[in-house]
Amino acid sequence: MSLYICGNKLFEYMVAYILRNNGYIAGVPRRKLGGRGAQHQVGVIGVDLNNSPFCLNTVLLVSVRDDGHADHDKDMQLVRNLKATLLDLEQTLPSRRELIRDLMDNNRGDLFHRIYGGKRDKETLTVNYVGGVFVVGNFSPPAWEYANAHGIYVVHLPEVMAGENLAAWQQRIREALGKIVLPDGSITLPGLAKKTKKIPQFREILSSLRQPHNCDLTPEQSHDLFTIFNEVLKTDEMLPLTRSLQRTSLATVNGYPVVFEYNVSYKALVDAALSIYERKIRQVKSVAPATTYKPLDVVHLWANNITSSLDGEVLKFSYQVEKKDAPQSIQNLAGFLYIPHTVLNKRNMDRFRLRMPLKAGLSLVCEFRLNQPEQRVDNLA
Repeated sequence: MSLYICGNKLFEYMVAYILRNNGYIAGVPRRKLGGRGAQHQVGVIGVDLNNSPFCLNTVLLVSVRDDGHADHDKDMQLVRNLKATLLDLEQTLPSRRELIRDLMDNNRGDLFHRIYGGKRDKETLTVNYVGGVFVVGNFSPPAWEYANAHGIYVVHLPEVMAGENLAAWQQRIREALGKIVLPDGSITLPGLAKKTKKIPQFREILSSLRQPHNCDLTPEQSHDLFTIFNEVLKTDEMLPLTRSLQRTSLATVNGYPVVFEYNVSYKALVDAALSIYERKIRQVKSVAPATTYKPLDVVHLWANNITSSLDGEVLKFSYQVEKKDAPQSIQNLAGFLYIPHTVLNKRNMDRFRLRMPLKAGLSLVCEFRLNQPEQRVDNLA
């Protein structure tokens, strides 16, 4: 029997999983966030510890919408609610700086629990709060413009993952959740069975989800359900979805976040970035200081085809690597790139660069070029 859990909640957990694989300490807080005037229940939070001088740690507040159809009123309200939460939290920044310590040798999950686990009336950390709306399908253009005007990013995730649409995966996850607790009360997933102190809570929340309701989970229930969700993704049945989420990267084009899907391992991308960096250093030493020669420091990719995604405002690029001068580890690199119309224009449509952060201080820079100039979409602004 599949459980009754709304698609938005499962989509939130998928976004958290993607953020974790993109360097964020991401998870579901066990409590509400205390602002200046109210308590706010935030579904997913991502903490970026890779801060630069003169910059604070970034805390990303996530809102999601998995419905493929745009609704102007609902989309606008979603952005306004997130804006109000951000504004209220920003006004609680303490006069004395209390920063997130970068504990590189400690458990990052434990750091998240220490920040967002215990009860707290107001937030005390000095951070940079950023809002991100993750959607699938159409999103209201006025709501998008309103979000951009207030520093809130709208990120479009692909509607098809591992060959199946989002709704199909959500239903399969519901069915998998319904098989975790057997009639005798035993837990089928080994990862959950090891958490002996939490088993009663796991049973309680899975039992409550057998009754239809409107997904009104408490922060602690939502946190425990995310723990269960992560164990479900480790099963063989969910392996295609897990690999798809692991190979979905959040990169930037012209400073705006875009979704970059690839077909190689994460280690292959890191090896490629290190190889390019080593090659760049080696070439710099062999070039006279007076010359303007710039060593190769990018991966060249061919955009073979450009189509509109489910959202007509987002372009879907299929690409493959130009094997000449490409590092050996990514000779077979290919996949899809999703970019909003507003990020590109006619001037940079034929050739643009993408930056994908991999580790602290290490990024892979890709240069996209159209295989055929006539592929350029003429209705770009």
